[in-house]
Amino acid sequence: MNARENCAAPSSTATSADDAKLAEVARKLRSLHEGDVAVVEAIAIGAPAIPVLRTILFERDSAGIFEPRRRAAQALSALNAMDVVKEFVAGWERATNPVERFGDEAVLGAAARALGASLGEEAYAILVSAARRYPVSEVIEALGYYRRAESIPILVAALEDDLARSQAEQALRMLGWAAVPALIQAASQSAASFSGRESPSSIRRCRSASRLILELGPTRDLWERLRDLVEDSDTEIAVLACRIGLAAAGDSARRECVCRLVALLRRARWPLNQEIEDCLADNFGIACEFVDSALSGSIEGGANNIERTRFRRSLRRVKASGAARLNARV
Repeated sequence: MNARENCAAPSSTATSADDAKLAEVARKLRSLHEGDVAVVEAIAIGAPAIPVLRTILFERDSAGIFEPRRRAAQALSALNAMDVVKEFVAGWERATNPVERFGDEAVLGAAARALGASLGEEAYAILVSAARRYPVSEVIEALGYYRRAESIPILVAALEDDLARSQAEQALRMLGWAAVPALIQAASQSAASFSGRESPSSIRRCRSASRLILELGPTRDLWERLRDLVEDSDTEIAVLACRIGLAAAGDSARRECVCRLVALLRRARWPLNQEIEDCLADNFGIACEFVDSALSGSIEGGANNIERTRFRRSLRRVKASGAARLNARV
């Protein structure tokens, strides 16, 4: 062996050892039992692990197994390989196979959270684009990290989605009063379905927006813009509108809200009936006469004896709890 071959041998051996280490990390990442350890090992290797992690991240799995790809996203984020994560989120497309789609969305969620944590401008633009196309819950959550008013229309639209609603609500809470104009619009506008009735997604959006307005602290002006919802055909929306009125309206309107709540209590089921009972008990100074009137039979409790009995039991609970709360305030 000549001198040049002697010099090259150590480098070649080192390269082979590194390749073997990367291959072992890739194997562990795809393992159901060693994956979490592999994340730590990949991070310890550093930049040389990025190509392997990228390959795993972009792999498709028709069986919906997502853990290896989620771990790859986690390791790439820890290595600050955000260009790879951005590339993945920006180019993500929803799979047609429902099983594969479930796994893909989990991986997208992990990558989106990593982008959101970076709080970068390019990352924000990518998240906005992804959220408009695919409002996956983690994408909505990541968008909320920025607390930017530009995100409000997307967040309000996500209130219609059962899976993303919780993250959208939390993001809107963090934005506070900046979100209120859009929430008022969302609460007061209905969208009809093909049947001509208000669509279920529109109802869900209105409920969520109304509850957020109530949490943020409504004003008299907000109440005036939402007071028509007291007569809404959806019981939950009507209850929330009454609660907004009790928090912000004048005395006459508050009495109307209490009267409406007593009427709604007749058909409300758990947990909404519990919410109505608590609200009436909290406002028992106003509610007392309406509760007594209903108990005396001035208001019919329902079409059958079971409904009437349930209604009267609710009223008795309100009366007992309300009186106790009034006494506690004295």
